[in-house]
Amino acid sequence: MKTNKEIYNILYHYIDEDGNEGEDLREVQLMEDFSQERIDKLIELINHKDTYISYQSMLILIAWGLDEGFQELDKFIDNNLDTETKFEPHRIYGEDNVFDVISDALYISTYNTDDEHKILPYISQFLKIYGDKFFESRLKHVLLKMSLTKTFLLDIKLAIESAISNKRYYQASQLLPVIAKYQEKDLDIYKEKIAQFITLDKRIMYNLEEMEEYI
Repeated sequence: MKTNKEIYNILYHYIDEDGNEGEDLREVQLMEDFSQERIDKLIELINHKDTYISYQSMLILIAWGLDEGFQELDKFIDNNLDTETKFEPHRIYGEDNVFDVISDALYISTYNTDDEHKILPYISQFLKIYGDKFFESRLKHVLLKMSLTKTFLLDIKLAIESAISNKRYYQASQLLPVIAKYQEKDLDIYKEKIAQFITLDKRIMYNLEEMEEYI
């Protein structure tokens, strides 16, 4: 059985290209060189009794583009594990930002695999639940960076409608810059739909202003 220190080092310890050491999950996700020994240890941690440790291990394996991470994500989604605990509780709103964080890990994986097609089914699933779940902003940025985002334009519009229906007005506005970047058609329709909610959530202005950068 691994000690807490061993688990901590597996999940968070990294050495950058200049030889500097640190502890940060995201930096570990962004590592370009990782040993088979560490991969094996992360795969072992996927089965840890602590679901948060298992989850963190999954995030790293996904970011490294490894099948074991994607397989664990399939189980995570199929078993609705996000309903059992809050993996990424938002510091202000308290809602679970877990699928937003996973979206980020999926995009990082494309650095290692050079394969966006591998993450498309997951991005599609997240857009389908976009109006029901909490997404702070990472999925938005993934969609802005992906080269294959155009394939999701209909799903993005449906996600906006769903978010509005669930009174997630700011969340709906996050997808306006995405539509502006990849398709000018229908932009005014969605801009008008969302702009009317500014009095309810002034943060919408940030996305309206960002949208203008892509027009």
